[in-house]
Order: sequence, then C-alpha cells, then structure tokens
Amino acid sequence: MMQLDHYRSTPIVRLRFEANFEQKYKYYIGQDGSGDDPQASGAYIFRPKDVVPIKTDGQVPPTILRGPILDEVHQQINPWIYQITRVYKGKDYVETEFIVGPIPVDDENGKELSTEIITSMATNKTFYTDSSGRDFIKRVRDYRSEWKIEVNQPVAGNYYPINLGIYVEDGSKELSILVDRSVGGSSIKDGQIELMLHRRLLNDDGRGVAEALEEKVCLDDQCEGLVIEGKYYLKIDPQGDGARWRRTFGQELYSPLLLAFTEQDGGNWANSHVSSFSAMDPTYSLPENVALLTLEELEDGSVLLRLAHLYEAGEHKDLSAPASVDLKRVFPDNKIGKIIETSLSANQERAAMEKKRLKWKVAGPPQKENVVRGGPVDPSKLVVELAPMEIRTFIISFEHRLAAHPI
Repeated sequence: MMQLDHYRSTPIVRLRFEANFEQKYKYYIGQDGSGDDPQASGAYIFRPKDVVPIKTDGQVPPTILRGPILDEVHQQINPWIYQITRVYKGKDYVETEFIVGPIPVDDENGKELSTEIITSMATNKTFYTDSSGRDFIKRVRDYRSEWKIEVNQPVAGNYYPINLGIYVEDGSKELSILVDRSVGGSSIKDGQIELMLHRRLLNDDGRGVAEALEEKVCLDDQCEGLVIEGKYYLKIDPQGDGARWRRTFGQELYSPLLLAFTEQDGGNWANSHVSSFSAMDPTYSLPENVALLTLEELEDGSVLLRLAHLYEAGEHKDLSAPASVDLKRVFPDNKIGKIIETSLSANQERAAMEKKRLKWKVAGPPQKENVVRGGPVDPSKLVVELAPMEIRTFIISFEHRLAAHPI
C-alpha cells in the first residue's frame, strides 16, 4: 500500500508501483513592467521574471503524529509556509493541507508561490487538466494542435486553470492531484506537476483593475498580506485506474457532506425526531457513474432535477458506458404526472431551445456530428438515459404525493 517517510525534511511517499515522489516549494518573481518587457504580472496576467526555490530553513523540526485514524506530519517550511501531510488508515491517497502567508515583499519583489511534485515518470511533455471540473483536456507542453505556437513564455504559456484536478501518466502508472479550490497548474518538466497556491504582486498588469494584486488584512492601523489555507490530494494508480478515484473522490470534494452540531442530548433528540429518511427506494441507488447535481422544490410544488454522467467516453473501461436512472424508484412515494426536459439553466424547454440553436456557417462540407446523447424520456417508463459527460435537467410535476415527507 502506501508508506510515508521523511528524507531531508521533504515528504516522500513510496508505493507498490515503486513510484516515489518529492514535494517542494518555489516562487516566481513577478515581472514589474519595467525594462524590455512592459507587461507586469498582476491580477489577470501571469508573467514570471525568475524562479526561486524555497528550502526548509530547519529551525523547526517536523512533528510526526500517529493515531488509529490517520498519521500526519507537521512542517514549518519557512516563516510563511506551514504544511500538514496526512495519510488516512484504509485510504490510498495523501492529503496535504497548506497555510501560506503573508507573502513577504520587503525586497520589493512580487511573488507567486507554487508547490511542485517531482517524480521520475517519463511523461513525454503531456499532462491533463480538467475543463470546468468536467472533461479532462490533453495538454502538450509548448504545443497547440490547431496552430504553430511561438513560445515566448515557457512557464506562463503552459499554465492552465485547475478546478478539479490534473494528472500525468507514463504508460504504466498515473499520478493524479485533486484540489479543493481553483488554482493554476502545469507540468513544466516531465514527471512533474505544479500548483500555484498564492500570489502577491506589487504592480498593476494594465487589464482594467488599475491596482496591484496586493491584498491585505488590516487590524486597526496594522496591515499584512493575506494568509490562505487549502488542501490538495495526491494518488498514484496503475495506468487506466486513476479515473475512478478522480471522479468519485472529486465528487466528494465538490459536494461534501454538511455537518451540523447541537448542544442537545443526542438520545433525547433522536427519540422525538425522525433520525433517518430517504425519498429514494431503499433497494435502489444511483449508478456509480451518475451524480445528482440538483434536487430542488420550486414555488409551484414542482421539482427541479439535474443529473450528470461523471465520465468521458473511453475514460474508464466500465464506467464510461451510458447510464440510466429510474425516476419511479428515485421518487417511489410520489406519482410523476408530468416531466419536461429543459435547458441546463432550466429557463426554457429543451425542445424549444433546439429549434433556436444557431447554425454556424463553416468552410467546406459540414462535418457529421459524432455526439452521443440520451434519448427522450418515455412518460410511461420514466427512465433517464445519460451518455458520457452528459448533463440533463428536468422539471417534474407530481399528480399526488403519498409520503408525508416533502421532497
């Protein structure tokens, strides 16, 4: 399984695939807009001038805590970077929590802090980043498939927004990282992944804000740069097996359980309340490759339902297959009288939207559309079909409700 060791104050994880990795910090010095390059790094523009590796100062030794649920390592990397690395018992991924800031700017240099994961994997300039948390897009360093790129910014030109995750592969294994917030990320070198965690810059980039990315928190007359906290999660899988973790655990990060607390005695509360309830048929569950994104009662008593297929075509040998959801079993105590499919935003019926769809004028003969979509919902069967990556939205009206509980 997974073993967490320490070597020169840097976490190294050894897995059964003999794929060690090393984690480091560095910061990019932001271009200030002077000299030969008038474009400054700022709120909208990432324009690094230089890169500086960060070494652990060693003043505070790492603390290792072991327990029945997890083991964790606390590290003070330097005065403004603190890190906790956790390995949970029975889990095969690593969680890293970071607390960063205030970024010092006493030297009058704006800084953009990144952490990098370094492996020996031969990734052939290729990595994958998510698109709005959905499909993963293949990226090739210093390359664009539709035009010949002139590389003037080898770092910034290969950075992409990361909303869900990023991964690399080498033919035998995959290294995946999932994030709990949107960050920038890339693979600047083979076998490496980096995430930009925090930025503090001193010059305006000239893109409309008219101020530098120099955010501060002030208490009375004492102002300091922002301190940010976040987490990312890392896992190594055999080639082809990483998709399941990226999708299932990624959905847990996107829709975490809501914790609620009370001072009331738990036993007394349970005796006077219904402590468990499910509107769904207890013998039925959604397919593993489907997520229920929205279930909302509207003012007129109808219900807004939004379902999503979590996998891309060809992403997983089993879970990329089309999926079906039986609405009769999702709402067993409520007879569905009417179901209308709408646009994703639910502001118009899908049938009307399709009639108004733009028809683009293109050069050459029109290409045959090769998009697979779920078919219409049969009102008698009430089964929703979902093709890979498809999201479908419905407004459902009930004839009557048999259950005493609201939706």
